[in-house]
Amino acid sequence: MTISLRNREADRAWTFGEWVQGRPLGHPSHPLFIHFPIAFYTATLVFDVMTRIEPNSALVLAGTYLLMGAALATLGAVVTGLVDWAGMVRGSSKRRTANRHLLAQVVAAVFFQTTLVLRFGDRFQAEAETLWIALEAIGFLVLSVGQYLGGVLVYEKGMRVRTGGGAD
Repeated sequence: MTISLRNREADRAWTFGEWVQGRPLGHPSHPLFIHFPIAFYTATLVFDVMTRIEPNSALVLAGTYLLMGAALATLGAVVTGLVDWAGMVRGSSKRRTANRHLLAQVVAAVFFQTTLVLRFGDRFQAEAETLWIALEAIGFLVLSVGQYLGGVLVYEKGMRVRTGGGAD
């Protein structure tokens, strides 16, 4: 893979928006960012459930740090996703699906970040609170729906998918 500092097709430098979209890389950048918040949210839920089986203050603290990391990682996913969303035709099927995807992801983030606020003062205890686990479980379910909708955008609606013209 070669990254060019110039858009050779347009004979000019890449714009900021094109960089955010990943055009110099030759593929969308949004998928590069989504894995981190998803992994961090999932690990937090798993760690918290584990502490109810075997109390472990390190897992509670790690879950707290994971939620903090997820908040930061979500920023990259949000910026790249919004740039893609802004380029969609208003009222189109893609845009409606993207709106649902966006709403689900925001709701999931609210559940997880609410857990962060609730747990922060108790981040050194040995067991996760039942309320934290319940909020994370709901957040995880909503996150999963959002990820499904993101998959619909790519695999069914062809959002930012190029076919042909490329080498193996």
